[in-house]
Amino acid sequence: MSQDEYMSQMKASQAGATQILVAQTDDVRPFARLLRGIGLKHNAVMVISNEGFEITVEEVKTLSAIAYIPTNLFQTFTYAPPDDDAPAFEISLDSLLQCLNIFGNAGSAGSGSALNNMGGKKQRRWAGEGEGGGDDDTSFSSGRGGGRERRTGMRMTWAGHGEPLSMFLQDDGKGPVTTCELSTYQPEEMMAQAFDIDNRAVYVIMKSELFRDALLDLPPSSTKITLTATPPRVALPDHLANATSSSNLRRAHKADVGNLGIKAQGDFGETQLDYPNEKSVMETFDVETEVQFSYHYAHFAMLSRALQQSVKIALQIEHTGYLCLQIMMPITKDLGTGVHMGILEFKMNALEEDEE
Repeated sequence: MSQDEYMSQMKASQAGATQILVAQTDDVRPFARLLRGIGLKHNAVMVISNEGFEITVEEVKTLSAIAYIPTNLFQTFTYAPPDDDAPAFEISLDSLLQCLNIFGNAGSAGSGSALNNMGGKKQRRWAGEGEGGGDDDTSFSSGRGGGRERRTGMRMTWAGHGEPLSMFLQDDGKGPVTTCELSTYQPEEMMAQAFDIDNRAVYVIMKSELFRDALLDLPPSSTKITLTATPPRVALPDHLANATSSSNLRRAHKADVGNLGIKAQGDFGETQLDYPNEKSVMETFDVETEVQFSYHYAHFAMLSRALQQSVKIALQIEHTGYLCLQIMMPITKDLGTGVHMGILEFKMNALEEDEE
């Protein structure tokens, strides 16, 4: 059965149903990759809008992870909004990822990844793990022409509250067709704490590779991570007056240009990494006053999956310590200004003094 015949058959089977959502793609890998990035828990809340999907998971109401999945990831995206607010429902993220990879074409960040092991002694099982496939998405291209890899085509539909999320999937390489239906549930209340840009103390944009390498360099036995942002042209502290010449110059340079410090602390000491405000490191560095906040190391360890295959991050911190980290995926075609291929967002509160 050809791809056109397959899609025609699916449309005919749904002719009598009124669909609120119809989303179609010839390659599920970009969609699955974004979902895996927030696979901290096995259930997620999905919100549908004219802009695409907003899929959220929370870790004990202390860490929020959101995947913003735009409509341009799909060949067609039709949304007929109901009379009430944007529909939201809870689904099994684990089952959704397993369905997308039912033919082994969607890629799977396996448990052997060094990034996945940075969380400590106990191996964490992410949503969608164990469904087979390769270890990562390194073979991912644009999914449009010239690709060596087999692809899975998908047509996703949803008819409204109480109805299942339906997916028609076809293996592009061999031709088998399958249908998956996921039950939808009333969503639980989410933390939904908005980031206050007007109260922002830190805003930096840097390459994902640098931030990912920093996390890999931190010892997995750490218990907390401290971020220190220093604005440009800060005077050299008096306690450095007796430092060696080379050390003094390095510290003076960081003070002159501004610096983002990442320090991990644990039972076996601490590790400090510094990222000065230089063109080769920072794309944007907006820090007006020095701030320092600490966070659970385990929360930063959960960022590891999302950082894979990403191109840049935007790190923002409020004066209260509330942190928002946005992770941008690569753009595979000319989409115009302000358009993206998916953003992953993580939010967490700083540790209180008694937690430190």
